[in-house]
Amino acid sequence: MSAATTGSLLVDLGAPRERLTDGELAPIDAGDLLTVLESIAERAAALDRGDVDLRDDIAALARLGLFDVDRTPVAAAATVIEAVATESLAVAFAAWAQRMAAAYLRHAADRSDAAGATYRGVAEGTHPGVTGIAAAQRQVVGLGDVPVTATPVDGGYRIDGPIAWASNVYPDSTIVLAANTEDGRSLVITFRASAQGVDIRKAPDLLALNATASTMIGLDGVVVPHEQVLGEDLEDFLSGVRPQFLILQAAFCSGIAARSLTESERRLTGLGAFYEGEHAELADRHDQMHSALHRLAGSPAEATLPDLLRLRLDGAEVGPAATRLEAVLCGGMGFATGASANRRMREAAFLPVQSPSQSQLRWELDRLGIVA
Repeated sequence: MSAATTGSLLVDLGAPRERLTDGELAPIDAGDLLTVLESIAERAAALDRGDVDLRDDIAALARLGLFDVDRTPVAAAATVIEAVATESLAVAFAAWAQRMAAAYLRHAADRSDAAGATYRGVAEGTHPGVTGIAAAQRQVVGLGDVPVTATPVDGGYRIDGPIAWASNVYPDSTIVLAANTEDGRSLVITFRASAQGVDIRKAPDLLALNATASTMIGLDGVVVPHEQVLGEDLEDFLSGVRPQFLILQAAFCSGIAARSLTESERRLTGLGAFYEGEHAELADRHDQMHSALHRLAGSPAEATLPDLLRLRLDGAEVGPAATRLEAVLCGGMGFATGASANRRMREAAFLPVQSPSQSQLRWELDRLGIVA
């Protein structure tokens, strides 16, 4: 892929017959996806200002089948989320959270009727999906314990503790998280945000991504019946979904980088010519990442942990670098909060700290004996 086509995801998607034939997007209809992308593009600035509700975009993506894990494989989901991120990282990020909530529930649906029923609501976009799994991801690699506890009570467990960060948090959301028991087990559980004892804290004012409804949640005596326990072996549970988790995160990193590199390319004239080398280097890194993303998305179960960690780390680095370059090449307008370049730069600033953070990714790679 040349620098001129680095960010041409939307152009690629404009050839639905070819895309559907090679299976990269099937079973999602490319024409319907383009219509949704056009709507997201029109709403991106309003979403950034908080003037419209992102749940409308999630509902549109649900109608395409993005969150239906049985219908839409990881490869197609990666293509869609990457394309969405070329227009709005906020929507792509929320879509990733919705897809992962569905994936956790589907992972347990074969052994839990409650998980199967709850899965349908998230897959169809009826209920927003909240993935409070960041602390669980850190626990399984040895970076601290989940701060949520599960105490046995008649018919289930009492859940207490904080969720430090979660997105798609609304009163009707479905929450999936991990909790530790006194006897050393780590459970994966699900419950509604409307359950008694759930305290949705006032959302902080973020640098960007306010539209994603991201905030803290306090849990005080939330009773979760046994049938809403999705798993009792946290490490085993997460191992089955972590490849998808990291691949789809990398997809929205790739999408925003692609858009900024494409916009930057138009400005590599005059004084902008001094940035040709930096742009070419970033475009090459993005090309390699984009290729790795779709190779791994095609066979997520066969992806190695080092490859997945490197992919996500590349996203955490290339995305912010590409958006900063675009802002510089835009000059003063790149720092006007209403400019698209400014919005992308603010959105991408979150990528290095999103769990797993850039620091955690480097730590995991170092533990595997790989130089990041």
